[in-house]
Amino acid sequence: MRDRNLERNICRVEEFVELWKQLSEFLDKGFKQPSFSAEEETAFLELKSEIARRHELLMTTLGATEERDDKARRLLNTVPSLQAFKDLPEGMARKVAGEWHATFIATQALLGRLNGRREQLATVSTFRTGLRRVLGHPLIILLLLVLAAYGAYRLGADAVPLIEKWKSGDKSK
Repeated sequence: MRDRNLERNICRVEEFVELWKQLSEFLDKGFKQPSFSAEEETAFLELKSEIARRHELLMTTLGATEERDDKARRLLNTVPSLQAFKDLPEGMARKVAGEWHATFIATQALLGRLNGRREQLATVSTFRTGLRRVLGHPLIILLLLVLAAYGAYRLGADAVPLIEKWKSGDKSK
């Protein structure tokens, strides 16, 4: 059995992971390079915007309020631009790398849970699930009972004349 919503959510998480990996490349550049071009700065800001949108979409569609993880947004807020890397305090590179890694692992775990659901659904028979839904509906059960009672009534009505003829000894038919 396939769940289109589940498949769409798996695709969304995989796309988010790819964006998150791109962010890692920018973070590495930010801590190593002394200056950046306007194009790099623009690409960094666009990537951050896309990550923020996708992160919010994932948290809204997949996560309960209690499970909400805002480490990704905090990380994006820590570094407003590539040029801001120069102004970060000593030791901040480790903190940013740790937050990036924690979010990466959490996202991978989420992807693992979704893939686990996909595998569970693959073992479910679509026919059996559909049959269970149909036969589980009270009106369908009532309809089946009425049809069975009518069938028994018709069988009895058709069988009584034959039995009476057989008892009376008229075996001409």
